[in-house]
Amino acid sequence: MKTRIITAICMAVLGIPLLIFSEYIIYPIAAGIFAAVAIYEMGSVTGLGKNLAMSVPAYVIAIATPILAYFFASFYFILCACAVALAYMLYLFGYAVVMRGQVKFSEVATQFACFAYIVASFTSLTLIRYTENGVYNFVLAFLAAWICDIFAYFVGRAIGKHKLIPEISPKKTVEGAIGGVFFTAVFFLIYGIIVSYINGAPTPNYLTLAIFGVVLSVVSQFGDLIASLIKREHGVKDYGKIFPGHGGVLDRFDSVVAVAPVLFALCLLFPPFS
Repeated sequence: MKTRIITAICMAVLGIPLLIFSEYIIYPIAAGIFAAVAIYEMGSVTGLGKNLAMSVPAYVIAIATPILAYFFASFYFILCACAVALAYMLYLFGYAVVMRGQVKFSEVATQFACFAYIVASFTSLTLIRYTENGVYNFVLAFLAAWICDIFAYFVGRAIGKHKLIPEISPKKTVEGAIGGVFFTAVFFLIYGIIVSYINGAPTPNYLTLAIFGVVLSVVSQFGDLIASLIKREHGVKDYGKIFPGHGGVLDRFDSVVAVAPVLFALCLLFPPFS
């Protein structure tokens, strides 16, 4: 417990300034590094990281894409990013063909799915920040993941009686999941009220924020369960050891990884601040 607390304090000391000064390039650089580390962790769990021909291009794209999003945050950049992902997929298929059966299709599919999931997430975190009202929007990704996780845990501990999906996560309860959804929506509204008192800030749409809170809290919990499912299938406890007592990047940001692309799409369709 002592190690977890010390690590959490260190993460806050480093992470909060990073979010405050997210307008600068250090933020997308951090996103790119985290994306590459997350792909490395996933490769270590699945065993595919040992194949450098498959993993090295993924590292390069993972680092470059969030950084390039800082300079070219536009619809055309999204199209180019999708084209690069398609090119990587074709490269994996071609590599499997050249290897003449030594690389299975299931391995190619796993590699690309993990790559797309992680890179799309950390790139979305960057794109959200540098689009209209992004300084207020991107906070919602972290708020959704962390508030939902905290209150799902405490509500589950207090009144949880019915297991949610014990085959994947034995400690999660239905009551905790509902509590996470409810309190995330409440905190989204509180966040909107706080923003409304900032001089020059956009006007919050409280109904949109409440709906975002509900949707993103559900997505957040699925992100946690997806990460747990992969770990359970491969018989590992943590994805890594980069955060002592907490695990790896995917252990700490499993919910954020799921939330970020959904939040980006929602912000484009239904802006929570105007």
